[in-house]
Amino acid sequence: HERVGKLIVACDESEVPVLHDLHKRGTANGVKGLEILDGKQVEQLEPNVKVVAALHSPNTGICDFGALCKSFVNDVLKTGKGALHLNFEVTNIEKIGEKVLVSGKEPGQAGPYKTVKATNVITCAGLYSDQVGRAGGGDVYPKLVSFRGTYYQMKPQYRDICKRNIYPVPSGGGIPVGVHFTPTCNQERGHQMIIGPGATMAFAREGYKFFDVNFSELLRSLGHLGLWSFVAKNPVMSVQELYRDLNQEAFLAQARRLIPSLTSDMTEPSFAGVMAQVFDNSGTAAADFIFETGPLDGRVLHV
Repeated sequence: HERVGKLIVACDESEVPVLHDLHKRGTANGVKGLEILDGKQVEQLEPNVKVVAALHSPNTGICDFGALCKSFVNDVLKTGKGALHLNFEVTNIEKIGEKVLVSGKEPGQAGPYKTVKATNVITCAGLYSDQVGRAGGGDVYPKLVSFRGTYYQMKPQYRDICKRNIYPVPSGGGIPVGVHFTPTCNQERGHQMIIGPGATMAFAREGYKFFDVNFSELLRSLGHLGLWSFVAKNPVMSVQELYRDLNQEAFLAQARRLIPSLTSDMTEPSFAGVMAQVFDNSGTAAADFIFETGPLDGRVLHV
């Protein structure tokens, strides 16, 4: 991990009040060292960033989250009281007596089925959290829609275009954080600077590419009233995000609001991530985790 710092930037005067609101909220929540910088002060820290003002968080850090998860697993295994089951597709969760039984099998296979017993169960299944939740006595709502975020990265010789996390102010329009610059320090990419992500609906639950399509999953998403309400509220953004997912130049135009000197020949394609998004029927995107605590006599917590 590294403590690299972060700048949330205002590209014009209309965005400056958002910085002051974030500063107030962050300070109230105990974030140390926050300060508002003007454009010249920003350039002293990051010469390539040309903005009106920024919120500086000097203590923001980055980590190799894959390595972090492996460390958590090792901590559990060292206790001698835990086990890790991979390739285990959960198909049913039921309470029998005072125990909860979690049944599953290898993904894509007919069997054999395996069962894990527990006193209490927490499910946190990401893109499949609604499906696993229903398998464990959860409500039919919320229903998830998969959204893909595509990234580019700086070519090695341009890696030092900036040193910190450089983020735009929150859009307030729904899902996108906005295209931003993020340094990495993980085993797969080493020390790199990634640019992104976009935020467009995926046409499959695991739609990591634009043309990854699963028609049954797509129809299920298109039947979600909340999705259509969101699109109705944000029609321009919805179309723009689809277009940017296919057009590198349009994608990088968003990044140039933060660093105007960025050119497409400095970048190369990188990875894409898919996230589980929840909308209520009014089209409002969930801003945080949703916890369901009641299933199976309170023995199961669905996240």
